[in-house]
Amino acid sequence: MPSDTATLLTLPRELRNTIYFHIFSPSHDPKLHSLPQHQQLLNNDDNYDDDEETDPTPPTNSNQPSPHNPLQVLLTCKQIHTEATLLALSQTPFSLPSRASDPSTFAHLTTPLRPIQLQSLRHLTLTARINALRSLNETWCSLPFGHSELTLEKLTIVPLRPDCFARTAYAEVADLSQSHTLAYIFAETLKGLRKVRCFEVVRRGEKGGVAGGGRGEGGTGFSVGVWRIVYRSLVYRMWKWGGDVCGARFEVGGEGGEEDGDGWFRVYLQQEQGCCEGGGGVDDKENVPGKEVGEEVMRLAGGEMPDPNAGVGP
Repeated sequence: MPSDTATLLTLPRELRNTIYFHIFSPSHDPKLHSLPQHQQLLNNDDNYDDDEETDPTPPTNSNQPSPHNPLQVLLTCKQIHTEATLLALSQTPFSLPSRASDPSTFAHLTTPLRPIQLQSLRHLTLTARINALRSLNETWCSLPFGHSELTLEKLTIVPLRPDCFARTAYAEVADLSQSHTLAYIFAETLKGLRKVRCFEVVRRGEKGGVAGGGRGEGGTGFSVGVWRIVYRSLVYRMWKWGGDVCGARFEVGGEGGEEDGDGWFRVYLQQEQGCCEGGGGVDDKENVPGKEVGEEVMRLAGGEMPDPNAGVGP
C-alpha cells in the first residue's frame, strides 16, 4: 500500500468516530446481541500487543457470534478496541435471558464489564416469562435491573406465556389471568421507574420464534386478544393512579390483528412529572411521541371518558 494512502487509523478522530457510529448504529444491524456472549469482545484490552493486529474472528464455539456481527470490529486491533468500545456499547441493542431480571443475576452477568462500560449501555431487551418479570416491581427498586449505574434510552420487555398452557382447556383462563398480572407488574414498575427514557413491550407472534435471549425460556407469545387486554388494563391503571397527565406518554403499534405478527407499545417517561421525577427520562420540553394517558384512555373508550370509580377499564 502506498505510504500516501490514508488508512482508517490515520484519519482524524472525528471522522473515525463517524465511521464507528455508522457501523454500530442499530439501523445498520437490527439484530439483537446477547450481552453475556459478547463480553469477550468488550474486555480484551490486555490481550493485545501495542503494535500487533489480531485475527478478528473469535474462537470457534457453539455461541460464536455471527460473521457479520459489527462488534467483531473491536477485535481488529488494540487502538480500535480502546477508542470504539464505549460507542459500540451505547449504540448496540443487547438481549438478556430471563434470569437476568433478578438484580443479583444481572450484576453477576455484567461483572466482567468495567463501570464505565456498564454506564455506556443504552438499549437492553429482556425476554422472560411472567414469573421472572415480577422482579421489575418487586426487586428493581425503581432502577433498571436494580442497578444505579444504568441509564437506558430504551428498555424492551418481551413477555412470554408458559408452553404448558398453550394447548389446554385452561389456556384462555390462564391467559386472562396472566394478562392482568402483566398489566399490574408494568403499572407498578412505571409508577417509580427512573433512568429509563422509553419502556417498550413487544408481543411476539404465537407461532413465531422468540428472539433475544430465548434459550431455555420455555414460553410462547401472547394472542392478539390477550395483548389488547394487557395494554388497555395498563393504560387504565396508570390513569386511575396519576390522572390525565401522570408523566408518561403512550404509543402503540401493530394493532392490525395478525396473530403471527409482532405488536408493541411504548411508554415514554418524562422528567419532573409523576412517575419518574428526577429520573433522567424525556425532557417535557421535547416533542415526545405518543399521547398523554388521559388522551389514550379516551381513545380506547371510543371518545367518551369512563368513570374512574366504576372499577372497570375502557
